[in-house]
Amino acid sequence: MKNLIGEASCRICQESFSTTVTALSESIDIYSEWIDECERVNNPEDDSGFWLIFFGY
Repeated sequence: MKNLIGEASCRICQESFSTTVTALSESIDIYSEWIDECERVNNPEDDSGFWLIFFGY
């Protein structure tokens, strides 16, 4: 089976996002992956869990 690439782009800011897709992928899947990736990049890991465990809270 070929590797297929799905792409979404914004008409306003001209940004685009590409990801691999399967025969079962829908447009909303590509959009959802794009949003998830934006959130991951813009929200660094929260280290507060470490401090709660370290200090026994």
